[in-house]
Amino acid sequence: MALYGDGVNVTKTTSATAGTYGSATQVAQITVDANQRISGIANTTITAAVNANAAVGDIGTYGFMQQSSGDTVYNPGDTLAGSSLRYSDATGRLGATVPSGNWRCMGYDSGAALVNTGTGTGSGTGSGTVSGTASVSGNVAVPGKGTFGVNSSGTISGTATINTVTVNSVTVNTTVAYSSTLWLRYS
Repeated sequence: MALYGDGVNVTKTTSATAGTYGSATQVAQITVDANQRISGIANTTITAAVNANAAVGDIGTYGFMQQSSGDTVYNPGDTLAGSSLRYSDATGRLGATVPSGNWRCMGYDSGAALVNTGTGTGSGTGSGTVSGTASVSGNVAVPGKGTFGVNSSGTISGTATINTVTVNSVTVNTTVAYSSTLWLRYS
């Protein structure tokens, strides 16, 4: 049956009940039937954080994190359980907080430590005491301090003071930080 005009005498057009739909935490979900009529309206809870009042670690929030162990590569879109991540800072220092839920990598995580390598030369003077055991064959002569003998096991014992040490080249490999990237909590 088709209706024409303004529908003044029509008393019911849908199966929806009277009420207010939608709120700060719910949205109205409308069902349309095969005849293009509204056949139902219901409230559906919003499951993602949609405003600045979201708490740290809520679904839909981001965290700057790194892997808590291992050296696995994670590409954009890869997922990981929060128990395998830790919050970190931009320099890669690892925090102790364990996030809950599941997270999606929103950047690239190489899983490898950043290592700085440097070389240099220099010289200087100073004083200090060196102690320990050295294995040698024969006697050891320290200029201006005498000759030290070697015992039956091939070790030298004694104390000598050396006034000048020159270092020609030093190479240092320093682990600076591990990879940190942006992760999104999706569940």
